[in-house]
Amino acid sequence: MTGRRRTVGGLLTLLALAGCTEGKASPEGSSPSATASSSPRSSTTAPATSNAPTPEDDAAEAAIAVVTEMLRVTDAAKKDPGARDWEPEIRRFAGDPAALLAVTAVRDYATIGLRQEGDTAVDLAVTGVDLASPEGPTVKITGCYDSQSTRVMKVETGEVVPPGTPPRYVWDITVTRYEAEPGSPWLVNQLDSLTDRPC
Repeated sequence: MTGRRRTVGGLLTLLALAGCTEGKASPEGSSPSATASSSPRSSTTAPATSNAPTPEDDAAEAAIAVVTEMLRVTDAAKKDPGARDWEPEIRRFAGDPAALLAVTAVRDYATIGLRQEGDTAVDLAVTGVDLASPEGPTVKITGCYDSQSTRVMKVETGEVVPPGTPPRYVWDITVTRYEAEPGSPWLVNQLDSLTDRPC
């Protein structure tokens, strides 16, 4: 699957610097059948081709969707970290260790008096799908994160906290399907910020 630009709610800067997060997804494809004429004078029709997505395509799409939703939620949480307990919503899209890191980052924002402005912008590209992984169906994603898409501000003074990272750098993301959980959700369980790898 080719990478697509996603402008979505962004992860906390703390999460981006320290984070790990994961999730996953995978539906089934259908196989086309060939048709043939019963008339002796007509030729057999070539097997029909199908544009139906494969299980790997479905898994990749589900993984991109869950990363997008996780970023939307963590962006909302960072913009107003003290508004409520964000953990249940974050855990709808993330498993540990990513969920714990995201929740901790939001709580740190509230404690320290920080908030985010803007929404995370990241180009996501699926780099691998392993539906037979021992940990459960797994999708690997590489993201190119635009660190200038958001700003971290001190609530009391409005002062901008410098990100201390390159303008654009790589995120290494793993999304896994938790088949033992109700509904077998895809969850982001790893999100590593590779600040030494500009993109």
